[in-house]
Amino acid sequence: MITKEPIENENEKVFGEKLEGIEYKDRAGAYGVAFNEDGYIAVIKTPRGYFLPGGGIEAAENLEECIIREFKEETGYDIAVKQFIGKASTYRFAEGLKDYYQLIGYHYIVELKEQIAIPIEEDHEFLWMEPIECSESLYLEHQAWAVREVLRGKCK
Repeated sequence: MITKEPIENENEKVFGEKLEGIEYKDRAGAYGVAFNEDGYIAVIKTPRGYFLPGGGIEAAENLEECIIREFKEETGYDIAVKQFIGKASTYRFAEGLKDYYQLIGYHYIVELKEQIAIPIEEDHEFLWMEPIECSESLYLEHQAWAVREVLRGKCK
């Protein structure tokens, strides 16, 4: 059975250091690990670094709607959400926003279906990356964790 909905548990992975006395803003998003026929992983290159396709959840949007919208915006592809990998978060200071955030990621294995649009994010470049390089290059630790979970066979 394919699990699409996140399962909350106390084993959520948390990265970064939560500093005492700092109020963190929560920012939740949904992200996908997609492979091509050669076994490479879809990534988005931005001026800040490499990221899994996906992004922040908008008002009245569920996780699946979010990831489908974000993939279309960033890659132009329609996707099928296959399996929930896990929830993980990273505490960090966001330089561009000049504030502290807990970035909460809901990670899924997804399958690219067909290209249905032209990507609209001007400073985003859609690339394919070798899996090990991907796990070592992603900007956010919680996204790298999700890739490592898939590579370890934790998800099929």
